[in-house]
Amino acid sequence: MPESKRAFEPRLSWVLCITLLSWFVLVPFMNSIRIPIGQNSTGVISLAYIENVSPYTDYFKYLILLLVPGLVAVLFLVLKPQWIEKSLKFLLGLINNQRIGSAIALILLITWLINVPLNQFKIDATLIDSFHQGEFLGFLPDFMQLKNPFEQTVLIHGWGLDVLPTWLGTQLPINQNGIAATRFFVNLQNVITCVGYFWVLWELTGTVNFDVNLNLNFNKFRLPIFLISCLAFCIFDGIFFKFDGRRGTIFILQLALTLRYFRIVILTQKSGKLLALLIGVSLPISFLYVYDRAIYFLAIYLFATTLSLFLKPNPNRSPAQNWLIGSALGTTLTTIFLIGLLGLDEIKAIFSQVAYWGQYGRYISFIPLPTFELTWTSQNFWLPMMIQSAVLVYLLLDFKGCEFKLRYFIQKHYFLLLLLFTSLIYMRITLDRSDLGHAYHGAIPVVFLVAYLIYQGYENHLKQRLIRFEPNPTQQLLAVALGMIILLSEPGFNLKNAVHWIGKFPIAVKHADAQLIKPDYLQAWIEMQPEISQQSCFFTLTSEGLWYYLFNRPSCSKYSYVLYAKPTVAQETVLTELAETQPDILLLTNEMWFQNPWDEILKSESAALIYQGVLENYRPYKAIQSHWFWKRYLNPLEFGQTNLLNGVIEFTPDYPVKRGEAVSLAGWAILPEQLKPADAVYLSNSQNQLLEVGRVNLNRADVALVLGNKNYEYSGWTLRVPTAILPRGTSGLKVWAYEAQSNQLIQLGDEISIEIVD
Repeated sequence: MPESKRAFEPRLSWVLCITLLSWFVLVPFMNSIRIPIGQNSTGVISLAYIENVSPYTDYFKYLILLLVPGLVAVLFLVLKPQWIEKSLKFLLGLINNQRIGSAIALILLITWLINVPLNQFKIDATLIDSFHQGEFLGFLPDFMQLKNPFEQTVLIHGWGLDVLPTWLGTQLPINQNGIAATRFFVNLQNVITCVGYFWVLWELTGTVNFDVNLNLNFNKFRLPIFLISCLAFCIFDGIFFKFDGRRGTIFILQLALTLRYFRIVILTQKSGKLLALLIGVSLPISFLYVYDRAIYFLAIYLFATTLSLFLKPNPNRSPAQNWLIGSALGTTLTTIFLIGLLGLDEIKAIFSQVAYWGQYGRYISFIPLPTFELTWTSQNFWLPMMIQSAVLVYLLLDFKGCEFKLRYFIQKHYFLLLLLFTSLIYMRITLDRSDLGHAYHGAIPVVFLVAYLIYQGYENHLKQRLIRFEPNPTQQLLAVALGMIILLSEPGFNLKNAVHWIGKFPIAVKHADAQLIKPDYLQAWIEMQPEISQQSCFFTLTSEGLWYYLFNRPSCSKYSYVLYAKPTVAQETVLTELAETQPDILLLTNEMWFQNPWDEILKSESAALIYQGVLENYRPYKAIQSHWFWKRYLNPLEFGQTNLLNGVIEFTPDYPVKRGEAVSLAGWAILPEQLKPADAVYLSNSQNQLLEVGRVNLNRADVALVLGNKNYEYSGWTLRVPTAILPRGTSGLKVWAYEAQSNQLIQLGDEISIEIVD
């Protein structure tokens, strides 16, 4: 080919630049493109018809993304190079302006804070998760109505999580909107936590001089690097980790204060006395806020104190002295204040709860680590561990490089040691309950560890190389275009959604509780409120704090969540307190029915003593939708038999059953003398110890047809066998039909046998 024909060759940088810039402009408009289907001439009822979206919409989007960059390339060839060069210089001038860039970054960060942490719990959404959201709703009656709430209530997390948001929400001058207002304050705690993350990144960027010109006496590029780090944190949130939300609020602020103290002391030789005092003040307060994070930081505080003994003293006083004196003073003053405010017995009760969770917490909520695999989901578990392991290997090798001089080694790696220890302590969240959500939370300190390593790697290895690196305008524009596309791909940076949220907030926060509760819960609340209001307390075995909030009654036991009362000592306490308070009505079960929310273990297994105690002392009362309320009876149940056909057990396992294996019994049960289905169906062992109650009123039209009585149409039942509490070997089980009128149990069929193996 002649040379004249090869005068112009497309450069890869221009191809990427044109494509990325085109997509940067187009992508925000793609989601809003929607071609209506119009008249349904095909007669096909499908998602296209229901959503009124033409199938050609996606073709249209595809053609736009495919062809528009080509049109831009044609314009590029037609326009004069001088005009393009001037346009690029103008654009890069705007981008390189630190004020403009910082303003854009701040707007994006504020947008993310509104869209993600401030919107974690939708303020005006229907309350579906009465278990988790009940955790920050259901404890308010205890603290508003009980004389010594910390002694009479075992909190799940701590006062700051379980009570504070609801108390703040109910103080607003808007009636009956406690749920919406509480959600807002819960989300506000999330925002404060995320601001704490940004503060930690700010302190870490202060440990490095990012300026290439070493003659400068100020860190010119610290702010841009900090903002980029914050934006990266927002982008990777939900991919490699997930913000810890309100649980880590005090903890992350304590960590930021600690990093700031030692950064100032080590790098600027200032005393940092006020910071040490604030750390001390935060220590007792953290135990009021969240128990487990308070213990985590206490360990970090002791580790930081130990390391501080090896730091170089400054002209005023050694870092360790200022740290110990200031923090000890703050801790003492705050402790005295809290004792005066709450009383010594309440403070003791708080630490008894800390001891309870420390002793039993990991057994109550344990979920084993999943199998380690080379998959995206699996890396969320093993990648943080691998990073920690690599840092530990580096430190051990460098300890030899420091000639095993411990003081010099600690002075050289103080921040790295502190961050590594923090990540190791926080990994307990992942190890004790290894689902994906907790793995995300456990990885948070590893993020700061990696950020610090990147900053140090830049200062020690890249800074000198960057002195000779001068990117041309095309490279700069390409980098900016790529960065903008990444930013646009993060839904949290959607400014339109943030503005929409702010606009609807005044209306959303005014939603009354009755508007946010599911219809079946609302019906049960309205129907049972007159009776429950006559009681001094309420109790539910469903582990839903929402009921305590709705009925505005404290729990009849200090363990309001049966799920967290698994230890024998806790179950015995619940039975004792129920015997003392004697609530007339309680809620046995509802749509959650057989099992706990997360580990799928039967309530009749994990809380067997409580469950069996309720079955002995309470009887079925009202079933409102799926909510089954039971009433206290003084007369014991009578066990009997009948010669009449009163039901059938249609399925029994004829094979060895592993302990904890899900085994269900099913059949139908009637009361032939009353010509109606059984009021309930119970399961007992061969000694007539009640173990379980089943779901009744299931459709059995076949039974009604065969027996010739329409009343038997809903005589079906099913129940789960609590195999985890049955002894090893062969156990005898009986199924009983309950007759409420005579308070009698009539056996169904013969005793069945089930073999339990380990």
